[in-house]
Amino acid sequence: VLPIYKDGRRGCFFDAASNDSFSPYEMLELIDSLTSGMSGPDLDRSELSFEEEEQYQEEMNSMTPAYGAFLFGYPHLLPKMQGDALVSILEEARYHMLDGGIVALDLNGVPEASFKTSGGLRTVSDLKNDPVIGPALEHVDILHMNEDELTLLTGCEIGGTDESELEDEYNISRAVNLFLLCGVAVVAVTRGKRGSFVSCNDEKRFSQSKMLPSSWVDCTAKISAAELPPNTVINTNGAGDSFTSGLLVASLLRHTGMKIPTRKSEQSTPKHRTEQRMDFRAVSPQRPTPRTSPKKSTPYQLYMKENYVSLKKQLKDDKKAIFTKCHEMWENESEEVKAMYERRAEDDFAAQESQASFRLVNEMDTRGSLATKDSSESDDDEEITNKYMTNKALNLESAVLFASLVAVHHIDISTRDLDHIDVIRLLDRSVIFPHGLQEI
Repeated sequence: VLPIYKDGRRGCFFDAASNDSFSPYEMLELIDSLTSGMSGPDLDRSELSFEEEEQYQEEMNSMTPAYGAFLFGYPHLLPKMQGDALVSILEEARYHMLDGGIVALDLNGVPEASFKTSGGLRTVSDLKNDPVIGPALEHVDILHMNEDELTLLTGCEIGGTDESELEDEYNISRAVNLFLLCGVAVVAVTRGKRGSFVSCNDEKRFSQSKMLPSSWVDCTAKISAAELPPNTVINTNGAGDSFTSGLLVASLLRHTGMKIPTRKSEQSTPKHRTEQRMDFRAVSPQRPTPRTSPKKSTPYQLYMKENYVSLKKQLKDDKKAIFTKCHEMWENESEEVKAMYERRAEDDFAAQESQASFRLVNEMDTRGSLATKDSSESDDDEEITNKYMTNKALNLESAVLFASLVAVHHIDISTRDLDHIDVIRLLDRSVIFPHGLQEI
């Protein structure tokens, strides 16, 4: 099938027959060819000794790039790559990646008859026994689907109206939790113009995938859809694919610890957003900032914080109704969900204490470096690093927003065919500080 649009543009070529014949063996061969040293067609190795052969293979392997992620898509459209065959592919990919890498699975083509509900959600046991993806779920680090596919796979109900938005979000959260209980580390659901919902598993599951950002443990993010300028011509084909790729890239990004210095000549002009957020140098270190003991949030407070904005919109800013509804939702939550928020409260408190300690150490280090600094040294060329930020990952909200911006870049006709994406610019637009606040 080759789609041809009215303006003459061509879409992607799709050969459905090849899906039926594409075998796990062929996929495993492709993975092996990418991740192991190639011998080269002109080299006769028949005369090499065992030691020479081993040395040659090591040299070839050293020239093979290290891979950090594997993205597999559309198992429902690949009849021979389902169930245990899919497990073998994901396991082989993980074996060849650095520290096990990150394994992502992108769903599409879920059939209408995938699951028939009798008015309730599918159970965890049902999902684990799903013939297509069930056995593979515990091997998946990042799972992406849209809300239609979520409905087909779990039986959850989504109204899709402004009036049903609060109930929709609650139903999506419950359905996503089924996949987390099946062993998926991160579940991402894209909802078109209503944005995206991403939820993460606990510390035990994240410990099985070293490349995943530990700061995402037990986190949930609900991000609104990024807006495009009026009259933008769009093509939504591949929007979910680009979102998944963006989230996968975001999960691999780590802070170098370097900070962007501000030149004296630029101090009269507003700083660029990235400079402000990457430059964590203390201002006037001779005057210490007051420090207060971290306050521990309760599980219910965290639950309220996550649901307050949507409840406020739904209940027209009626505070009494908001708190009543939130309390009712909390009381109806399962013990597993409440236990998750209990863990998050403990983790948040521990993170606050750790951050307070790092601030004190950084302030002392900054004072010492300023006191011993040669007065003739110029601030303009000083290389500044922040040990606390080194190797830090994007928080979940920033990562999801980055993925959304990558998807927007893809669906916009004016940018989708460009050879390169300005990642730094997208990162600049997507950095969100925890709880949406920036300490000044």
